[in-house]
Amino acid sequence: MKFIDFKKHDRHAEIKLNRPERRNAFHPQMIEELTEAFTDLSQPQSEALRAVVLRAEGLSFCAGADLEWMKSMVNYSHKENLLDSEKLFDLFSVARSCPLPVLGQVHGHVMGGALGLVAICDVVAAEAGTQFCFSEVRLGLVPAVISPFVLEKVNRGRAQNWMLSGELFSAQAALESGLVHYLGNPEEVNSYVEQKLEEFLRLGPEAVRSTKRLLLELADKGSFAQHRKLCPQVIADRRVSPEGQEGLKAFLEKRKPTWL
Repeated sequence: MKFIDFKKHDRHAEIKLNRPERRNAFHPQMIEELTEAFTDLSQPQSEALRAVVLRAEGLSFCAGADLEWMKSMVNYSHKENLLDSEKLFDLFSVARSCPLPVLGQVHGHVMGGALGLVAICDVVAAEAGTQFCFSEVRLGLVPAVISPFVLEKVNRGRAQNWMLSGELFSAQAALESGLVHYLGNPEEVNSYVEQKLEEFLRLGPEAVRSTKRLLLELADKGSFAQHRKLCPQVIADRRVSPEGQEGLKAFLEKRKPTWL
């Protein structure tokens, strides 16, 4: 894999975003590789594993959508936008359904779609200075694809404020919302993740998998199939809308959008 590092150790796996020169921004190839990695963890060959750690190289966990990908979106047809958005939804869906506990370790910036990756984690540790943002509305877009995953973790009132305002919020606010479970300096965060990993390695592996499967079944109640149909449709509509096109172009051209 070119844009992530995916390693299996004796009893756990590690997925590391590895585009540090682009602050680990999403693009189709990275999405494909992440989907492949999480799919692999659901297969029989991964049954010996007890947990997976999700982290990133460089200055930021993930800065959201890649600039070149955003440039290409401007010229996508509605059908292309829909297919593109469905692939992103499928990444989060596959990751959410991972039978192993997912330990997330974040730092720097967690922007836009990156919050979908944070939301699918079972436990998240963040460096205290990490900044979070649902930045989509700043570009005339909608955080549609990530919304059902985020709303499983975050109080609706908080999520509504952040998604509608597009404001930056702190790691402390993320902790209070339930999106993050631990804050510390880099050394403390590393130690926390290693400690949680050791805890998972001491538990009954079948019991942990069964517990996660039960929690997912209780949460689903058949709704995620509906979400997959609705959410990519919303963002595909928005991307090809006049305002969405203007927001993307203004961002790419480093100017103010016409609504300002």
